[in-house]
Amino acid sequence: MTSATRLIDLHPNVKINTIIRHPPGSQSEHGSPTIVFLHFWGGSSSTWSLVNPLVSEKYPTIALDFRGWGCSSGPDERGAYSIAALAGDVEEVIAALEINEVVLVGLSMGAKVAQLVAAHMCAGAARNKEAAKLRGLILVSPAPPTPLTLPPDMREQQLHAYDDEISATFVAINVLTTRFRSESRILPDFVVSDMVGGNKWAKEAWPAYAMAEDVSGAVGNVTVPVLVLAAAEDVVEPLHRVETELVSRFPNARVEVLPKSGHLSPLDAPEAVAGYLLEFMEHM
Repeated sequence: MTSATRLIDLHPNVKINTIIRHPPGSQSEHGSPTIVFLHFWGGSSSTWSLVNPLVSEKYPTIALDFRGWGCSSGPDERGAYSIAALAGDVEEVIAALEINEVVLVGLSMGAKVAQLVAAHMCAGAARNKEAAKLRGLILVSPAPPTPLTLPPDMREQQLHAYDDEISATFVAINVLTTRFRSESRILPDFVVSDMVGGNKWAKEAWPAYAMAEDVSGAVGNVTVPVLVLAAAEDVVEPLHRVETELVSRFPNARVEVLPKSGHLSPLDAPEAVAGYLLEFMEHM
């Protein structure tokens, strides 16, 4: 397996960091789609670091840092971190890397971004046969395409969730995961460092306005196979909300529930997530 890091200049103030992995030998040259991993609000490409090695043994993968997170840079502007802006970055990265076929995998906020990218790619393929082709969409503990408006007190709590390492650690262990609380396992260092390391506008965007964006009008364009991986102990995107607000908009979606996992299943259950991804790729 080969791995490389590439920083892609999209705009003068937007540079997107990507982790590019290829399977051993020349498997990636035989038409395998490239899996593109999109992280949650507070994450980075590292969010997928327990899943990516298991999948990239067989398929080429790209894990990116959204603008303002990880090693990516973003504008010093309050409103520059919308779902639409993040989706545009993903589409530009796919074009810059000259990827022919793509399977999108999004987690939480990244799943909302993935839904919009998927809609754009399906619509674009119908107009332009030279455009990158979307082969599948995998939504992990997904934020739905519909708007979510929090009560003022909850919104204020989220705005300060990643203010410092103490608050970020509490959120990671007690809200976003289960295994590090119930099994007394040590939370990987990158989880908290990613949360506190985002720039101020990226950290503010999701609770301030991005979760309230409505992309539901676009998802009807998605015509590819869809896999939804919900988590049984997810208190952020519980199964009933995933089913009513998201699955109902993808009639052909297959839904799987990960037992004993919280919201961040790539951390709570990386082997199970990788197993479902590989199965989806093989039977797509």
